[in-house]
Amino acid sequence: MYSIALGLLTLDFGAALISAPSNGDYDWMNEDWSHIRQEIAVIQGETSAKVIGVTGRFAEKGPHVVEILLPHIFVENEVVEHLLAKADSSGLGKTKLREAVRTTCFSWGKLVSLNWSKLGYAPGGTEYCILPIDGPAISMGFLRLDWAGLRIRPSS
Repeated sequence: MYSIALGLLTLDFGAALISAPSNGDYDWMNEDWSHIRQEIAVIQGETSAKVIGVTGRFAEKGPHVVEILLPHIFVENEVVEHLLAKADSSGLGKTKLREAVRTTCFSWGKLVSLNWSKLGYAPGGTEYCILPIDGPAISMGFLRLDWAGLRIRPSS
């Protein structure tokens, strides 16, 4: 079990996940990928953490910075705006931008993700923000967790 303390909140989770090619051919255009657990190291800061993958050839090494967004964001559409503000939207219609963003509901809140591949970035990847039910939005960077197993609690 891993824990990341972010000042106001603590994240507890069992696994970080990576995508590895099912056939072992590491080509980002490969369409047959498996999701496997990744061993990680957490370098804890006072109100943020850096997460580094340490699992073999396909490790997503990072470092992935996990932190509460400042100024605090409590609303889904502001999380979407935060993610899209990083993209060069010139030449992209609003429909294309919205198609790259996905929101998934969990017992702990919402996961908002931006798929950079859908915006034409290669090799792309997906960037994540967590919007807890009772707390401010948290940037996960490109770190992917077993989202269903995530627990968010107030820090003690």
